[in-house]
Amino acid sequence: MKRLTRLQKNLLFAAVLLLAAVVLFWALRGRKQGEALVAVADFGDGVTETIPLDKDYDYLYDVGDYVVHLQVKDGAIAFQDSQCPDHVCEQFGWLSQKDAWAACVPAGVYVQLYAADDAAVK
Repeated sequence: MKRLTRLQKNLLFAAVLLLAAVVLFWALRGRKQGEALVAVADFGDGVTETIPLDKDYDYLYDVGDYVVHLQVKDGAIAFQDSQCPDHVCEQFGWLSQKDAWAACVPAGVYVQLYAADDAAVK
């Protein structure tokens, strides 16, 4: 059996590494472009609103005793301000991946991200 020279081993390693990088690049590129996301805000009692994430916008919702401020920016959404007593919802940060969620429990607002195609079914 013929042994590989040091140069051949290095070239083989470089080729495998390059192939892995190309596959990873195409996999990530296809996922980001192919899956448009929307946020679905659930206010309880079957009241929901679908919020597109492709345009920056500020949403203010009066939900009983509280006003909730949701902000869409750069394809992500976050609770920016809530008049609830604990402000835990603001600590969820920016949601930008499918199935990510955040909730303002005192205000009764729940936000989850879906693929745009999946949200149409809900």
